[in-house]
Amino acid sequence: MRKLKVYLDTSVISHLLQEDVPEKMSDTRQLWEMFKDGKYEVYLSTVTLKEI
Repeated sequence: MRKLKVYLDTSVISHLLQEDVPEKMSDTRQLWEMFKDGKYEVYLSTVTLKEI
């Protein structure tokens, strides 16, 4: 089975450290763990890379 492809923009990445919105931070960290485990193919644009 093919992996789903996920495009990330800077808002998703910024939620990793969004302590003032703990539910978004928690959800994003869970998603990040799935990325690290290789469950999805992650894509970033050159614009997103420049922004981060």
